Amino acid sequence: MNSANEYALDLFVGQAFVARLTFHPEQDTFSLTYSPTWVADRHGYALSPHLPLDGKATSSSIRRFLENLLPEGRALDVASVHSNIQKNNIFGLIRYLGRETTGAVTFLPAGQTPQALEPQCRELMHSELQERIERRNELPFTVWDGSVRMSIAGFQDKLLINRVGDRLFLVDGSLSSTHILKPESLNSALPFMVANEHFCMKLASRMSLRRYGQDHVAGVDVLRIPDPVLSIRRFDRRLRADEFVDGPGGVKVPVAERLHIIDGCQATDIAVAAKYERNLGNGKDVAHIRDGASFERLFAIRQYLEQPAVGIRRMTMWAVTTLLTGNSDANGKNLSYYVSRAGLRVAELYDLVSVMQYDSQKLEHELAMAFGDEFKLEDVKSFALADFCERANVSRPFFARELVALCEIAIVEALAQSADPIYTGEEVSLVKAIADFIVQRARLLLNFAKEIPKFKKDIF
Repeated sequence: MNSANEYALDLFVGQAFVARLTFHPEQDTFSLTYSPTWVADRHGYALSPHLPLDGKATSSSIRRFLENLLPEGRALDVASVHSNIQKNNIFGLIRYLGRETTGAVTFLPAGQTPQALEPQCRELMHSELQERIERRNELPFTVWDGSVRMSIAGFQDKLLINRVGDRLFLVDGSLSSTHILKPESLNSALPFMVANEHFCMKLASRMSLRRYGQDHVAGVDVLRIPDPVLSIRRFDRRLRADEFVDGPGGVKVPVAERLHIIDGCQATDIAVAAKYERNLGNGKDVAHIRDGASFERLFAIRQYLEQPAVGIRRMTMWAVTTLLTGNSDANGKNLSYYVSRAGLRVAELYDLVSVMQYDSQKLEHELAMAFGDEFKLEDVKSFALADFCERANVSRPFFARELVALCEIAIVEALAQSADPIYTGEEVSLVKAIADFIVQRARLLLNFAKEIPKFKKDIF
């Protein structure tokens, strides 16, 4: 008979014990029991709105929360093969990968504590990184030093590192990553993805600063290894002032505090398989089934927001960037929320890409989430935008004002960002094409904006 503790994980935020996760293999169910100390602490919080502090979360909600922490696609395949754990064994994979997930929670085998973790750090030289980028087809990018390092959700090749200037460090134990590295896609149908995402992120940053006086977008820059690599500053990590660990060669490696965030799927309690609105696909016989993530579901998160007006404004900006850039893959996992006792706050934007720049025969251009009933960008006109507002419970005059303001800014800033000298070679042509596309989209949307408030409410 196996000990019950073999199927239990203790969850920590920093040094604080938060909860015990138990898997019941005979029933294939989960339970989550919060620590009374955590519940009583005024800084303690529920890990998601669907995992309440009273411990009444359903097994299904717990499973979906955990599943959404795991990588997807090839990265999940690699983790499964490397660990000899089946991909549908959620508990086993979280046990294997859960030391540094997205957000603040550390998953440790029952009885272990984070106090026992020692800082582990080794420098990743640019030459080694370049070699590994070139060898990705034969050696998965997620495996380093004999272990699977990626433990965040998503399809693309990613590497979690602690970055000090241009020096890169693989860290473990008590140390956390501060940045995510994303090399170019191995898919030949997606050339210059680094420049594409960098451009869209920087443009959104410019728009946010001009419209709101604050940057609501994750920080990015391009490292030339010499191959281009997108470096993304993790917004769920916060450097602790004057707290460092001595790294190789005497370098001071920063200690990062982990901040708890959840993505849109976790915030709405839906499975990763339902991150697209048409959760059964877009075949003629199932296209009418729309039970996955949607703008309507995501905007309904307002009931959990600490400051609903601020959150709605940020989510509106995200929706507008989708319309401007043609980011057709914007789905339920591409929006995140900070979690605290007071509620949720919309986190910085990320994964902004102009998918429309690529061949529609090789990459899906259908929108992951519809505006109204429209899943094709070219069909999203004034009525669809008004319908979007009604479904999302967003004031149409407010949305129209935001749309106009952001489009007018985008027309200026897209051209300015395309002149950034960071882009080289054929990247220059791509970002200029994206800028031209965005300017064209902005002018079109400006024409639609004035009609959005005019529709009578009873026609929706």
